[in-house]
Amino acid sequence: MSTGEQARRWHSAKAKRAAAELCLKHGFYSESITLSYYACYQAMWVAVGDPPAGLWRHGGLINEFCRAPWQQSPALLRKRLDRLYLYRVQSDYEARSLSMAEAQEGLDITDEVLRVIAQQIGLAL
Repeated sequence: MSTGEQARRWHSAKAKRAAAELCLKHGFYSESITLSYYACYQAMWVAVGDPPAGLWRHGGLINEFCRAPWQQSPALLRKRLDRLYLYRVQSDYEARSLSMAEAQEGLDITDEVLRVIAQQIGLAL
């Protein structure tokens, strides 16, 4: 991954995280979940680099990220990311209304993922 692409994806991750927080504050909980998930998706892509087949599939990217040698609790992080992905599917594909608590959990997971990546790669939050 080029430095320019890394910067672009990292900026996208942080912008989506900020938008997720705004949605949460204004009661758009399902939309907050979607933005939280895609903030994590872009950030994980920065962390693991480009996919071998040209485009990351969701489960493959989560697997690769959770296998990173610097992960302290990969099984716990995998469970949390799987839950965020499930919320995103419920929101985007099932048109389910999600709760404030679920949206806050999504934002908390996103903050954890971005913090870990920023520390390991040396990027600014």
